[in-house]
Amino acid sequence: MSLTDLVCFAHVAEAGDTPVTAGDLATRAHVTTGAVTGILNRLERGGFVHRRPDPADRRRVHVIAVPAAAERVRAVFGPYHRLLTDSLADHSPDEIALIAGWLDRAVELTRRYVEESC
Repeated sequence: MSLTDLVCFAHVAEAGDTPVTAGDLATRAHVTTGAVTGILNRLERGGFVHRRPDPADRRRVHVIAVPAAAERVRAVFGPYHRLLTDSLADHSPDEIALIAGWLDRAVELTRRYVEESC
C-alpha cells in the first residue's frame, strides 16, 4: 500500500458508514480523479474498500471501507504509532508544540509544492 493509498483509505475509514466519493478522495489526496481510479482499484483488490454506484447520480461512485480492513491496517501500523508516541514521551508540552508546528508547516509546504509543481 502506497502512502497515497493509505491516505485515501484512512479518509474512507474515518468516514465510517458515510460514503465518500472519488472526487472527495482526489481532493483529500491532492491527486486527479483519474489517479483515484487506480488507487481505488488497488484498495478494492486488496479488500480494503467497496465501491457502490450513487443511486442519485450513476456517474458518481461511493466508497465504503471494509470493516475488517481498518483492523488489518492497525495491526501493521499500530506498532509504529506506539513507537512514535513513545518517542514523544520524553518531550515537554512546549517541545511537542514546537515539533507539531514544524510538522504542520512541512505538510503545508509539501502540499503547496505538489499543487504548484506536479
